[in-house]
Amino acid sequence: MSKSPSRTAASGSPGASRSRGRSVAVEPEPKRGKKEALTPQDTRSKLMHAAMRVFAREGFAAASTRMIATESGVNLQAITYHFGSKAELYRGVVQHIADAMSAIVGPAAVAIEGRLSAGAVPPDDARELVHLALANIARALLLEASDDWARIILREQMQPGPEFEILFSSSMGRMLTMLVRLTAIALDRDPADTETRARALAMLGQVLVFRMARAAALRVLGWNKIGKDEFHVLERAIRANVDAILAQKDAERSAS
Repeated sequence: MSKSPSRTAASGSPGASRSRGRSVAVEPEPKRGKKEALTPQDTRSKLMHAAMRVFAREGFAAASTRMIATESGVNLQAITYHFGSKAELYRGVVQHIADAMSAIVGPAAVAIEGRLSAGAVPPDDARELVHLALANIARALLLEASDDWARIILREQMQPGPEFEILFSSSMGRMLTMLVRLTAIALDRDPADTETRARALAMLGQVLVFRMARAAALRVLGWNKIGKDEFHVLERAIRANVDAILAQKDAERSAS
C-alpha cells in the first residue's frame, strides 16, 4: 500500500509554531448571530470543527485550507494565524480525537490498571475485566464517536502517517496492552506469545466491525442506526463471543 502524502508541507508558514507539539483543546462549535464578532477562541473552534468534517470527508491529501475556510465561514488567513499550516491543523484534529476517546475510556482504563497493579488477578476476574474493557471501547466507538472521528481513525489505520502515533499512544495502545495482559491471565498463556496477542486482537475486532463495517452491519441486522437498545444487543453478542474465546483454555486442557 502506498505511503500517505507528506503532512509536513505548510499551507502558509507564518505562525506555524503556534500549536506545534501541543494538545489542541476544542470547545463546542459556537453559534452566533451574523453581526456578532467572533472571539479568537470561537474562530479556532469553528476552524477545528470544520477541519474535522473536511478531513473526514476528503482525506488529508485532497482537503485544502480553502475548503476548510469555506466550511467554517472563517477567513482563510485565520488558519495560518491559529495553526500555521494544514498539517498542523490536521495534527490538532487527530489530537482532539485521541483526547476525546481517552476521556471516554479513561475511567475504565484506570480501574483495570489499578486492579492489575494490586496483585495477582485470578483468571475469572481477568475475564470480567476483559468484558469491562471491551464494553467501554464499544461504547466509545459505537455510541460516542462521530462518523467523522471514525473516518479519520480508519484512514490512519489504512494509511498510517505520523498522526497514527498520536492515536496509538493514547487510549488505543493503552487498552490493547491491557487486553493482551488480561487475555494472557484468562488463558494462562505468555503475554508475549503471538497466539495470545492474536486472540486479544480478535476480541477487539468484533467491536471494530460494527463501526468500520457499519453500513453492512446495519443492513444485515435490519437497523437504520445503533442507539442504546441496539447497542445492548451488540453488547450481549460481544460478551458471548469473548466468553467463547476465553473458554478455549478449558478446551485445550481437555484435549491435552
